[in-house]
Amino acid sequence: MKKLLLGVWGLWLASVAAYSQQQPVDLVLLNGRLFTSDAARPTAQALAIRGERIVAVGTSAEIAKLAGATTRRIDLQGHTVTPGFNDAHNHFSPSPRGEFLTFKSREPTWEEASQAIALAVQKAPVGTWIFGEVGVAVVTNEQVNRAALDQLAPRHPVLLRAYYGHGYIANSLALKQLNIQEQTPDPLGGYFEHTTSGTRQLNGRFWEYAQWQPSRTLTAQAPDSVVLAELRSFSAEAVRLGITSMQLFSFMPFERFRRLLIQAKLPIRVRAIPFSPTTAQQRDLTEVRQLPPLSKQTGKVTVSGIKWVLDGTPYERGAALRQPYQDRPGWTGKLNFSEAEVARMVQESVDFHQQLLIHCAGDRSAEVVLKALESNGPATSWPARRVRIEHGDGLLLPDLLARARALGVVVVQNPSHFGEPELFRQRWGTTMQPLRSLVTAGIPVAIGSDGPLSPFLNIMLASLTPSQPQEALTREQAVQAYTYGSAFAEFAEADKGKLAVGQLADVAVLSQDIFAVPPPELPKTSSILTLVGGQVVYDAKVLK
Repeated sequence: MKKLLLGVWGLWLASVAAYSQQQPVDLVLLNGRLFTSDAARPTAQALAIRGERIVAVGTSAEIAKLAGATTRRIDLQGHTVTPGFNDAHNHFSPSPRGEFLTFKSREPTWEEASQAIALAVQKAPVGTWIFGEVGVAVVTNEQVNRAALDQLAPRHPVLLRAYYGHGYIANSLALKQLNIQEQTPDPLGGYFEHTTSGTRQLNGRFWEYAQWQPSRTLTAQAPDSVVLAELRSFSAEAVRLGITSMQLFSFMPFERFRRLLIQAKLPIRVRAIPFSPTTAQQRDLTEVRQLPPLSKQTGKVTVSGIKWVLDGTPYERGAALRQPYQDRPGWTGKLNFSEAEVARMVQESVDFHQQLLIHCAGDRSAEVVLKALESNGPATSWPARRVRIEHGDGLLLPDLLARARALGVVVVQNPSHFGEPELFRQRWGTTMQPLRSLVTAGIPVAIGSDGPLSPFLNIMLASLTPSQPQEALTREQAVQAYTYGSAFAEFAEADKGKLAVGQLADVAVLSQDIFAVPPPELPKTSSILTLVGGQVVYDAKVLK
């Protein structure tokens, strides 16, 4: 009887499968040039979609046979098609309403910034926030402080922030609005500057983890309506660029961020990753303890991961190096946390069953992470956990590459950081910022924007690497890192990252052939048709 039941069950399953295969597909995309990010079949002409998944990839003739009377057909007219891009590293932290300074470049002088503040003061009602994104010239100028901003804007809170995220400057009213008082202690991993050594009077300049609790206070001043509008605007820009997944960090309290992501009903898939603050005594693990296992999550919004920032950046000479900065003898940057604290981060990721993501810009910070992993169980246990090093600029040196590969470390690189080769060469020569070396070494690589959203700007920079041309990827390698590589970096490669049977139908049809146009033309690319789960979420009305 048991054998008979098993036989009947097997026949039923086979008949269901055969019936399913005979059913017309919902959508076919024909006559395109598909780059699949799938090593088993790198290129194709067409694909078929049933429900939210791809059910066939092949020639146009093969796929056309799967269409039925109710199947929608889209003629791609020879356009290049890729998997939807997955931005593996970006940020979303809305500010309250205020006056936002505009500059001609990302690197305004202090004279330009002070003029912009003076104009904003004349235009904005008293008490209105004034925000400005500035660069190295302003952030590293010690004369730009609380007193200078108070003189320009005595009745408006003013907050200047480095566009690369490391270095804030506030006036007295802004400090009050951010709940920063003269007696506020330095948090673990960050610090406030003071007017003179040994005094408690703040000079308005603060760094690293001293920035990020105040940033949470700032986001709390943005009402839900503003946050939802910005999320939807952000998502609309993403799908216009062929981005179908984003992995986001936010200074917002995490439960509020998760709630508003779900409420926004965005067309894209979002992985929200906690960016936990610190107190004067310890790192705050409250939000991390509340995370559900990734394996039990479904839907377009998932939450997972533990992120810590181990050092600064080369812009302000905050990246921790093993050798002194070339333009500041004797200075090697600074670790935000001790080696013992990093070892605790590693153990916590094991205890909480969460992926560990660590910002490491310098080779010293990368070395500390690798050492902590090597000291916590056998190296063979780590590849399955896919510890992520965000940026990984210091991993180029051969000893670190070999250790990272043995531990299965994933590197999320940001080609937008390659856009200022002269500054980086001044800081640390040509021994940093790997890309091709990572791929050659067999280290999994993902790409995130960490700045301008355009994948095509980042693909251009990844295929040029201006500071080190020998580290350039091919465009095919860059696209694969931006699709499959980013999916792998979030344990999602079984569902997305390729145009292959069984994958979610997240697809970008591009305005031009990104594998053939000259490099300066790449940033002009956009998507003309973006699909998420087989549904059209952006249509430029180019394809008839």
